[in-house]
Amino acid sequence: MSDVVALVASLVGLVIAWLLTVPLFRFKEMRPMTPRDVSNEAGLEIRAVVRHARCPKCHRDHGPADVLPVVSWLRGCPGCGLRLPATVAVFQLALPLAAAITAIVFDPVWVVVLFVWFAVVVTSVAVVDARVWLIPWWAPWVGSAVGAVLMVIASLSVDDTQRLVWALAGAVGAFVVFFVLWFVAPGRLGFGDVRLSFMIGLFLGWIDPLLVVWGLLFGSVVGLIVGLWTLVVRKGGHFAFGPALGIGALLAVWLQDYLLVSAG
Repeated sequence: MSDVVALVASLVGLVIAWLLTVPLFRFKEMRPMTPRDVSNEAGLEIRAVVRHARCPKCHRDHGPADVLPVVSWLRGCPGCGLRLPATVAVFQLALPLAAAITAIVFDPVWVVVLFVWFAVVVTSVAVVDARVWLIPWWAPWVGSAVGAVLMVIASLSVDDTQRLVWALAGAVGAFVVFFVLWFVAPGRLGFGDVRLSFMIGLFLGWIDPLLVVWGLLFGSVVGLIVGLWTLVVRKGGHFAFGPALGIGALLAVWLQDYLLVSAG
């Protein structure tokens, strides 16, 4: 039965990834013609804005038919053949894979729906942040709001409403920790990461408050690895932290049985 659910979840994830590709790639940095200088942005209001998902070579505005999974990776832009950004294929592969693994990890249907939603939001935020170094300010709040409704349904389905208290505690705790880090090190951590930490704490806290610690720890380790790679290979010290947080959170969700049993 779990194999069937995983297959369905992966197919749903693939369709969602396809439908979200163009909207996600419409997000641009506020100043697209100038390089980002994160170290000098403390205190500035810089947001991702929605523009065109446009081919830089032939200026074709891409639509859903232009970004079909697999086809678009091989074909590129229908107008000129320019290869699409690598993040298109990464996103369209990562989301169905994340949905399938999530469906295998969880059993009750509403819990599967809850954490597939989490995977959708986390991967979407990660791809935007990886591209423009900005997280849309509303994304973690929408993810949390929809997640809160699904959490109520999931908690009732497993007859354990105490998880809602755990979720709130995890969200507040993670937000406070990242807010302090953002406050003491402006320019090193974006406030979008602080908002994202709230959502991560909410979802991981619903499983177990201890899992929030594991998720943020994994995210920090992934961030450290990416930071070292950026420093050595790209000769720069700045990178998008959102993808690292997302990967860390998903790893904690998928490895929860081992992590919580080991801690116990």
